[in-house]
Amino acid sequence: MAATAALALFAGCAVSLSNAAEPAVVVAPAPSSSVSSGLSVTPSLPVQKTLEGLLAKVSTKRIGTTGLVVTTTDGTVLANQGADKLLTPASTMKLFTTMVAVSTLGPDRTFTTKVVDAGAGRVVLVGGGDPLLTNKVSKSVYKAASLQTLAKRTAVALKASGRTSVSLGYDASLFSGPMWNSLWKSKWKPYEARVAALEIDSGKIGWRAATNPPKTAASAFAKWLKKDGIKVTSVSSARADAKAAQLAAVTSVPLGQIIKRTLKLSDNVAAETLSRHAALAAGKPGSFAGASANVKAWLQARGIWADGARIYDASGLAPANKVSATMLAGVVKLALSDEVAYAAVLDGLPVAGRDGTLKDRFDDPSEKAGVGVVHAKTGTLSGLAALAGYLTTASGYRLVFAEIANKATSYYTAYNWLDREAAVIAGCGCTP
Repeated sequence: MAATAALALFAGCAVSLSNAAEPAVVVAPAPSSSVSSGLSVTPSLPVQKTLEGLLAKVSTKRIGTTGLVVTTTDGTVLANQGADKLLTPASTMKLFTTMVAVSTLGPDRTFTTKVVDAGAGRVVLVGGGDPLLTNKVSKSVYKAASLQTLAKRTAVALKASGRTSVSLGYDASLFSGPMWNSLWKSKWKPYEARVAALEIDSGKIGWRAATNPPKTAASAFAKWLKKDGIKVTSVSSARADAKAAQLAAVTSVPLGQIIKRTLKLSDNVAAETLSRHAALAAGKPGSFAGASANVKAWLQARGIWADGARIYDASGLAPANKVSATMLAGVVKLALSDEVAYAAVLDGLPVAGRDGTLKDRFDDPSEKAGVGVVHAKTGTLSGLAALAGYLTTASGYRLVFAEIANKATSYYTAYNWLDREAAVIAGCGCTP
């Protein structure tokens, strides 16, 4: 960036935020060379040096490895501290997942759970990969479909044809491969949901993970049918005929709303489910391997992939995932370059001190400058954390940033570094 452009970018950034939590966004001037009195002036980046100096003052004590990048929305680098190191991103992986999903499927895509007539007194419950399907009717605006509603509709259709007794099959064949990722820690199995095309309540029974989500859903559906006057003689796995007549169905909210919730709450099973849908739409298997390969191909096609990077899931639960801060910043820049197409992702980013997984963050006085102006996806695993998104400085400039902290004594230690670095950027009054 030219010195004049760089100076304009940060001059006055230390203005108090007390009167405006969300300052008007100013478009930063593009880099350029300047000519005075016919003499060419070589551009320099004093602001980058100053900003990096301020960021370096934030303690990394008890954190083994960090990676950080700050750029303008057009990609001009303002700070680079190990930006290309390949580190474990935890749930910031969901930035890749949701970008690929909305790009591939579109924000209006919905997912249908249905019941079809298999003949000979048998019906089949077919999972359509609705990540927010519930057992009981929910008051949540995100959870439009339930087995309770589906059972009522099914019972009405069955009674209309004079039937009050059926055998029940359940079909979760939309997705393939294992429901549990072998790279996830086995100690998580009691409470971390499996991934299936048919599951209810985010794959949980209370706080515990269902060991067989499709069977759990089918058993719950059978109970609802019984309450609605339909006897269920048996429940078993089945494969529905594609030509079977549909008896009833329930449909999810649009993908855009699912993505918003997925990012705000960092919903692991929803992220995995959406990634499978995107893989299927791209002609790849609806499995961990197929979904990961699809995300990689999507990033490569947009010049965001880095040599040596590794992606094994969509949620970021696998510690073996390795990406860089530069990659994370790359997808954020892409989202900001087309705010209409990627509105669901941008709307879903938690806001510092306000909502989602950042609601209780940025709570230290040294982090105050970030409250309300940092919009970012969080990531947390044992001993590591990450933060990636965008922020608006006190003088109104929108900047992209990504930070990853690995090998910390605790994720709280990592949180402090992440939040304080972001606050430094938001409140920077950098001058040459």
